[in-house]
Amino acid sequence: MRELILQMMVSVDGMTEGPGENLDWVDVVDPDLDSYLAELLDSVDAQIFGRASYELLGQYWPDAERNPATPGDEMLAPKVNGLPKIVVSRQEAELAWLPATRIGNNLASEVDALKKQPGRPLILFAGATTAREFMRLDLIDEYRLLVFPVLLGGGRSLFAEDGYRRHLQLIQTVPFAKSGVVLHRYRQQPA
Repeated sequence: MRELILQMMVSVDGMTEGPGENLDWVDVVDPDLDSYLAELLDSVDAQIFGRASYELLGQYWPDAERNPATPGDEMLAPKVNGLPKIVVSRQEAELAWLPATRIGNNLASEVDALKKQPGRPLILFAGATTAREFMRLDLIDEYRLLVFPVLLGGGRSLFAEDGYRRHLQLIQTVPFAKSGVVLHRYRQQPA
């Protein structure tokens, strides 16, 4: 059975975006962080996005492959663009950033079916709302949090008060010295 990994960039205070949907705090140049992300993308069969994240990233990555702004973009863009994208949306949506398919009519059963297929893990690069829904439905096997050295003091929290509790086991911590970002990897423990 394939595992599902949640990969999120968060601030020290647990925000996935700052006030006003601000994301400038994730714009760091760190070759080691880029290498980690490249290895992660090489280790999975598909990426899962919420609809809004899919649309936002779909405006960026195709052009980044043609005109990379950084060496990291040059390395990551072909990987991000080439991997299948699974878009979580309850409504039919135009999926222009290909290859892409949509799920969301019955998220728990659709993800369960995806996990039962043979292959490598699936990576959830979602927005906070979609990530929280995956957490609520207990669909995540591993949490990978890239914690950026910034306190945003507001914005959108990954860990909203949804009334769920999960016991996690820390399996790895990796500091990226140039940017100050720290990767925390956790496995979900059985209830």
